[in-house]
Amino acid sequence: MLKNEEGNLEPLTKDILAVYDERGIEGEVLLVDDGSTDRSREICDQLAKDLPNVRVVHHEKNLGRSYAIRTGFQQAKGDVVIIMDADRQYEPKQIPLFLSTIDEGYDVVTGWRKERTDTFIRRFISRTYNRFIIRSKFRLHIKDQNSGFKAFRRDKAVSMGFDPEGYQGLHRFILPLAALKGMKIAEVPIVHYDRPSGSSYIKFYTVPFITLRDFSKFKKDHREEIAALRRKG
Repeated sequence: MLKNEEGNLEPLTKDILAVYDERGIEGEVLLVDDGSTDRSREICDQLAKDLPNVRVVHHEKNLGRSYAIRTGFQQAKGDVVIIMDADRQYEPKQIPLFLSTIDEGYDVVTGWRKERTDTFIRRFISRTYNRFIIRSKFRLHIKDQNSGFKAFRRDKAVSMGFDPEGYQGLHRFILPLAALKGMKIAEVPIVHYDRPSGSSYIKFYTVPFITLRDFSKFKKDHREEIAALRRKG
């Protein structure tokens, strides 16, 4: 998933392909360009032309992270879909860890940024969200719901009803949704780097309000499933 990541696209794509080659993984890199306005579009097209097992899908305008995730679920071809932000804050060499954990019988594997490099305010908001919404409201023992590094069994991802329509950020509830659909979730520790190029589009001062609005809608849309999950404890 990417928006305006012209400085990160080529090295990240080549790093992922190198991991596939070294570990004998039959995989592709699907670049989902969410309406970039820099040179990302052209770079994606050139990478897809020059490198094997690289494909690109363009959103003609910026639709948001959740829509980019849905596009990835729909367009991916493999048995496992790995979500990775294109900002190079995640380590491609940890892809085999996600795949081996899926092979243990899990439907979803999510990364835990144990030593997160983001600003204090972003880490504070994330900790509050994980504690009071993810763990308290959904009984999910997850430390880092919003990590941008996750793996899903593709058939489960496509069928779980991840529909961003009407939300401003359904991706913030992707693990609760997976749990409500009976998917088995594992969390693994991952490394987290400083962004080497570009800048984040996330505005920390709007995220809490957007999240609370989406939380209200999510609870309404999944009222019966949430009640059943809470009864199970």
